[in-house]
Amino acid sequence: MLAVLGALFANALIAVLKLVAALITGSSGMMAEALHSVADTTNQVFLLLGLQFFKRPASAKHPFGYGKERFFWSFIAAIFIFGVGATYAIYEGIVKLRHPHAPAHFEWAYIVLGLSFLLEAASISLAIYQELHEAHHEGMSFSEYLRESKDPTAKTVLFEDSAALLGIIIAAAGLLLTQFEVGGTAGAYWDGVASILIGLVLAVVAFVLARSSRGLLLGEAATPKTIEAIKRAIEEHPNVERVVELLTMHLAPKQILINAHVKLKEHLVTGDIEQTIEEIEGRIKQAEPKVEMIFLETARDNHLANTNAIAQNVG
Repeated sequence: MLAVLGALFANALIAVLKLVAALITGSSGMMAEALHSVADTTNQVFLLLGLQFFKRPASAKHPFGYGKERFFWSFIAAIFIFGVGATYAIYEGIVKLRHPHAPAHFEWAYIVLGLSFLLEAASISLAIYQELHEAHHEGMSFSEYLRESKDPTAKTVLFEDSAALLGIIIAAAGLLLTQFEVGGTAGAYWDGVASILIGLVLAVVAFVLARSSRGLLLGEAATPKTIEAIKRAIEEHPNVERVVELLTMHLAPKQILINAHVKLKEHLVTGDIEQTIEEIEGRIKQAEPKVEMIFLETARDNHLANTNAIAQNVG
């Protein structure tokens, strides 16, 4: 939440500054950056909606809760980055290449880009601090947490801010090359090229974020490390022979549903089975606190016949 609020404030201020500078200078790169910041600001609103809506309790219509709201709004944010930021930046660059003209009042653009860089640096520092804190809490390194985390909100802020810093550098390079007429008569084209490059950066970021959110919306499993910890917790129970099947799905970044088919030892009677299931539940939640719902199916023979299976919802 803190990283999202920080990014929202920074991007809103940056968007206004860049838009003013774009109108003063007539720079395509600055206009692309202004739309980039507008898209980022809107995306922070989407992410805040996800953080708010996913807290709603489960209902008859949504018995597994609303945890996937986080994934949905992150997916909308990725689409918005592409639809507003990337496509307009590329379009603006193409128009500038077709009708090249050098921007004016370069000093305004450099001042705004400098201020924007500082604000974006502060925003991404806050996001990295939050990610480092979460990684330490999960007992992971920073890079490992980025790979395995199912939290699309923090990733979106981090990727957006990284793209924003790169976009500022590209816009500044395009202005410098244009101002000093690098390439002679071709110097007027650099501003348009910078705008297209900014659009391509945004398109890549949008694709990466959309792909991540899509996987979570479709029911992505827990990490191999988590699955192994859950399986080990079940099989270490003295009444369990083996785990026949273990299915997991993230309902939210820190909410996991599991469905396990467990082969118990043959000598157990009904009372033993019920007690074993209760103990397994405790072992699972101790091994992985993110597990919120547990469905266990026990079988009394090696054929796992439905007539001998006892379905248990212990979550």
